[in-house]
Amino acid sequence: MDIKLLIALLPLVFMLHDFEEIIMFKPWLVKNRDELRRRFPRIDRVLSRTHDHLSTSAFAVAVLNEFVIIAFITYACLYVDSYGWWFGAFMAFSLHLVAHIVQWIVYGRYVPVIVTSILALPYCIYTFVEFLKITDMTMVQLLLWTVVGIVLTAASFVPAFFFAARFENWKNQKYAGTVD
Repeated sequence: MDIKLLIALLPLVFMLHDFEEIIMFKPWLVKNRDELRRRFPRIDRVLSRTHDHLSTSAFAVAVLNEFVIIAFITYACLYVDSYGWWFGAFMAFSLHLVAHIVQWIVYGRYVPVIVTSILALPYCIYTFVEFLKITDMTMVQLLLWTVVGIVLTAASFVPAFFFAARFENWKNQKYAGTVD
């Protein structure tokens, strides 16, 4: 398979993965909240600050922010034929999938990201192997781009949840009494 096609697929794979999270997270959280609070109080506190006040549609706005960033990076890198930024985003996404698999193992049953994490992991492994075959970046450069990708992904959560909260407030004012 052509490496440029594999690179171009990253936003699609990202979105397919995040669809599971958008669709399943709220109902899963409601059903599993007491157990999360009991077994993982620190994680529960984080969820309380980041997710509790957001509807599914507002959470989708946060995901949209991440999608726009990953799509822009992917297609800009394809356009200029330089892949450091893409590799950073790709590795952040790949490690994100591994983190979800660890969450599933620790929790011991379904978490609303595991199906697509398992399905997306072969794409990530195959693309990583194929990218290593064609890149002229050194292992140190690849590691540095991975760190850049992780740091920028973490930093992008701030505006993502800012826009989600703003959307939630706007939606609640404009469409008070609606449910999503």
